[in-house]
Amino acid sequence: MKKIICVLASSIAILSTVCLAFGEKTPIYGDANNNGILDVEDSAIVLDKVLTNKSMPIEENTDYKKYVDLNKDDIIDSTDVSIILQMALDKNYRPEGIPDESTTEVTTETTTIVSTDSTTETTTINTSDGVVVDNFTDLKKEISKKDNKIYIKGTINCTERLKLTNKNANTEILGLTNTDGTGATLDFASLRDCLTSSGSGGTGILINGSHYTFKNIIVQNAGDCGVRITGLDSGYSTFENCIFRYNNNSGVSVTNGGSNNTFKYVDSYRNADLIQKNGGDADGFSVKLQAGENNYFYNCRAWENSDDGWDSYDRGTPYIGRVDYVECLAWNNGNPKVFTGEYDYENGFALDKNLLYIQEILKNDPDFETKYNNHNVTSWPKLTVKLLGTSNSYTNIRSKAWQGNPNGFKFGSAETPSSSYRYIKNCIAFDHANTPNQNPAKGFDRNNGAASYDIENTLSFNNGQNYWMDKMTPNSVKGICYSFGSGKADAPGSLKLTTPDQTKQTELKSTVYAYRDMIYDYVYNNKIPGEQICNVF
Repeated sequence: MKKIICVLASSIAILSTVCLAFGEKTPIYGDANNNGILDVEDSAIVLDKVLTNKSMPIEENTDYKKYVDLNKDDIIDSTDVSIILQMALDKNYRPEGIPDESTTEVTTETTTIVSTDSTTETTTINTSDGVVVDNFTDLKKEISKKDNKIYIKGTINCTERLKLTNKNANTEILGLTNTDGTGATLDFASLRDCLTSSGSGGTGILINGSHYTFKNIIVQNAGDCGVRITGLDSGYSTFENCIFRYNNNSGVSVTNGGSNNTFKYVDSYRNADLIQKNGGDADGFSVKLQAGENNYFYNCRAWENSDDGWDSYDRGTPYIGRVDYVECLAWNNGNPKVFTGEYDYENGFALDKNLLYIQEILKNDPDFETKYNNHNVTSWPKLTVKLLGTSNSYTNIRSKAWQGNPNGFKFGSAETPSSSYRYIKNCIAFDHANTPNQNPAKGFDRNNGAASYDIENTLSFNNGQNYWMDKMTPNSVKGICYSFGSGKADAPGSLKLTTPDQTKQTELKSTVYAYRDMIYDYVYNNKIPGEQICNVF
């Protein structure tokens, strides 16, 4: 599990005088001012006490520790502050041992599987309108049919590529959440490990048809892209509440005519072509190379992939059509230290044993995990990893040969004309740092393209360069576009940027990092975050 680190100094500056005691009514867990609403103000009140050691009237009530010491370690500290903030930002989140105080109606239809989310709430799922599969043979058979509804149970070991070719398939593939709250999973590691070369043959899910729906599914460990939507007949597919991770190319790829696809509440993270291209091609979401019109992303997150978060690289005609990004976030893409495990170690995060390089370390040193957990790694192991008929070394990954391009949102290439269109609303890009090859990292990047766009509300901070959009053509600019903490001056073109004062910067970063850590907490416990809006605008 990722550790939670969150600072709310700006909120303290505003709220430090707000210290209310619990009243007569029964308190809500985390509701430090006992106003009946759990919100960010409560975390600020508690953090003020932690940082200043002020005596608060709230402490006079014997219920104080019960309702504020949420990790039950008898200490009110920053961990409790983080938990309260996480609960405020995510109404479904409850730490272990803290009951859900909301009134919940439990459905009791015909039940085959009980699903549990990150709270104590349970919901029954009626699967009588479809077929439940828990093995690859049955999945392959059912997915070939049209007008089908398939429920995925548990983790399925996928030994072949899933190829979906039906036009107007009207087929739904729906994951059943396990009783411990973890997500149904399609794991392509067996296929990946038997491949002797790289290429599209290692794709997990290949869609050449149309009108497929995937919901509540984790797709991982493919030898190429997690899902690839390609061809003039491909499109009108929907991915909702899904995760694409640890694939050996982009998590999601839309190309060569793929059009009218919708992605809602999808996380694509730690996808990397580490072995075959030294990180240079694996994006979170790749909508490029003659992708068609109207590919739409709502509340999706692309993070810690070896290349870009989103990439719409044009090469040849027809040029990429309209792409929409609404309520989307991208962070820390293109960072080679993520894939050697050093990023996690340096930031105090748990060992990620899903990383290929970490797996190689553990083969060579069975005691490495103990050293890691005790923070006693004196020098990072320098090994060579073999996969897909080739290999790559630590020295190559951590040198100027690294090909990852650390961008959040890449809107085109030198061939992208102004007739190509991007719609950007309420999007956030942060923590993209320049790499050893000196590839300039950008939050919002034209990449030499000239696409036209409409934009409303963006936040870009702590990137090598926050905005590089000077050759793009804005049709309209609404709201506010924040920029701060970049290493290079912005080139916004006609886009007017706002640099907030230090108090506002701290507030924005605090909210965003708490949001990031909430996402970490979900996915590293194998739970699907779903719709989670980062409310900073």
